[in-house]
Amino acid sequence: MKYDIKFKTIDHSPALVEYVQARFDKVERYAIKPVTVHVTFSEERHNCCAEVYIHGLNGEFRAHFRSDSFYVSLDMCVKRIERQMEREKDKLKHHHSYENSSAGFLDDQLILEANSRTSRSA
Repeated sequence: MKYDIKFKTIDHSPALVEYVQARFDKVERYAIKPVTVHVTFSEERHNCCAEVYIHGLNGEFRAHFRSDSFYVSLDMCVKRIERQMEREKDKLKHHHSYENSSAGFLDDQLILEANSRTSRSA
């Protein structure tokens, strides 16, 4: 996974960069593998903003949140991204026909194997 982390109107923070990488490593558990993660941190008045844009193999996901802390903003963005990815994964999982799914393929293979055994023994 490739990270692109930008800081607007604030100083660069290595601790925040490590936190971003640790949080988004958990996103890989979804079947949708992200290719690039773009994170932008900025400060507007007294609010800390985090914007996240993920360009993945199966689509793009966006989140934006403002709070008193960059860490809280990033956590909320990660929750929103995970929810979006979960919805996309459910769509992919439930919109396939049974014949094209892996379970359908295994059932077809078992039927073919059973038919070949009965034809050999007869």
